Amino acid sequence: MLARQMMLPRLALRAVHTTSRLSGGQEFYWGPEKAAGRELVGYGANGDNIYQDRLDYWYPAIRFRKEDSVIAPIRAKEQADWKNLSAEEKKLLYRYSFRQTLSEFEAPTGYWKVMGAVILSVLGLCTYYAVLLNVYVYPELPPTFQNEYKEAQVERALVLEKGQFLGAPTKYDYENQKWK
Repeated sequence: MLARQMMLPRLALRAVHTTSRLSGGQEFYWGPEKAAGRELVGYGANGDNIYQDRLDYWYPAIRFRKEDSVIAPIRAKEQADWKNLSAEEKKLLYRYSFRQTLSEFEAPTGYWKVMGAVILSVLGLCTYYAVLLNVYVYPELPPTFQNEYKEAQVERALVLEKGQFLGAPTKYDYENQKWK
């Protein structure tokens, strides 16, 4: 189940497992008490008897809560006409079947703030590391990277190539010491 949640992190965001997994080599054994007293109401998204709120498949395999003395008379009343149920009883039936409504499921959680903080922290640490390397580890730049040296190199090339009719010397005025 964890592998499926890692492949679809948004779709399988909130899941309630009714029992713990016991590892036995490569496979996992869940035991017969997997549903833990909850009513099996369908196949679910993948056939596992777990409760899972999913955006793409909104029908879990088991009910969210176990059957107890509060919901038992309302379930019996549910088999008759729904017009006899009050709004509170309908909401209670819904809450025993599902953990949250669709609007509650789609509501923003603020988790983007945590991700933003993590990303900015990593960027800050990387910047600090780069500055640390530039100050303490890397040697000084050689003089060939300075602008004065580059200008002197161009002048030297112009002097050596004087008289040629191709390239940079043709664009340089030797009498006024300026580019044409």
